[in-house]
Amino acid sequence: MWRALELARRGQPYVAPNPMVGAVIVKDGQIVGEGFHEEFGGAHAEANAIRMAGDKAKGATMYVSLEPCCEAYDGKKTPPCVPQIAAAGLSRVVVAVQDPHPKVAGNGIKALAAAGIDVAVGECLDEAAELNAAFFLHVRRGRPLVTAKWAMTFDGKIATRTGDARWISSEASRREVHYDRGCTGALIVGTGTVERDDPQLTARGDVGRQPLRVVIDRDLRIGMDRSLVKTAGDFPVFIYCSEDAPEEKQKQLEAAGVYLILLPSQGGQLRWMEILHDLGDRGVTSAIIEGGGGLFATAFQERAIDRVKIYLAPKIFGGESATTPVEGPGIPDVERAITFDNVKTRTVGPDVVIEGNVVYPTESGPSPSGYWKGYQGQ
Repeated sequence: MWRALELARRGQPYVAPNPMVGAVIVKDGQIVGEGFHEEFGGAHAEANAIRMAGDKAKGATMYVSLEPCCEAYDGKKTPPCVPQIAAAGLSRVVVAVQDPHPKVAGNGIKALAAAGIDVAVGECLDEAAELNAAFFLHVRRGRPLVTAKWAMTFDGKIATRTGDARWISSEASRREVHYDRGCTGALIVGTGTVERDDPQLTARGDVGRQPLRVVIDRDLRIGMDRSLVKTAGDFPVFIYCSEDAPEEKQKQLEAAGVYLILLPSQGGQLRWMEILHDLGDRGVTSAIIEGGGGLFATAFQERAIDRVKIYLAPKIFGGESATTPVEGPGIPDVERAITFDNVKTRTVGPDVVIEGNVVYPTESGPSPSGYWKGYQGQ
């Protein structure tokens, strides 16, 4: 199963919105076939492994990192895997984790058993669920898994007092950032970041696909001379704005090729969950927020961030006015702090990378900037 999981990861840059899946076929203690889901719309891992095994699949055991699909349905691009497994004569299938998709969700396991195949479930379950955390969340809640990413100095600054932020992290870290961009569905920034840094928000390298570039800009303050506007015809740019945003600016941006999504504002703010559910409806299973500090503050306040990835560079900027990662009003007392679990650290070049899952206060409890009243449909 570890080999199946290793194979599955190879598909990360290309399979979304499908899950990553790997499969290994073993007979007489030897691997006779293996495969993974290589790209969206392509053959599934099970089919690739069976193709490699050929006649050796008969009487063998398949280890697969996700429950095999069992039926055709609207939108499905490949034949179901269970009939192929049965036709190949496999005698046993070991499944790491059940697929939450409503068209599978235990039915694949039942179909395998009905075909006379011995089935075991749960080998490396936690690792398999973590591998496809974005897919699982998208299926269950209709929105992408959101990671907040920033680079900062040892003293917690993301820019100097003059606003200079290039470059805080090392070249090695920036290469990793571009790999992550190529593996994610959308990159999200606020207008302040666009105006200050003029980012392109593209994945540079030869791995993965270009993410959807998203700007949260309630009043359409983005300049027409920004790189995102100028390159909207090359890679899609979505701007989420208020329904009462200036009509003339709407026309200018649409003429430049920008997609505008108009949403009602509440208390002068766009609601994060409406934005994320809209992205989820468009098939985006993962997203990275890259700033700025005000955007991070509202996203944390509305519980829109699931994970953090922080690049800690061995530098110090100092300065009371130097920018920090999360701005907004801040919390009044320690009890309202957001915490993290499953925290992991490693080094990339000279930088320390810190990753963790966000743990919010209780659903009815306080948020970083006041009292959380819940959000229907989250």
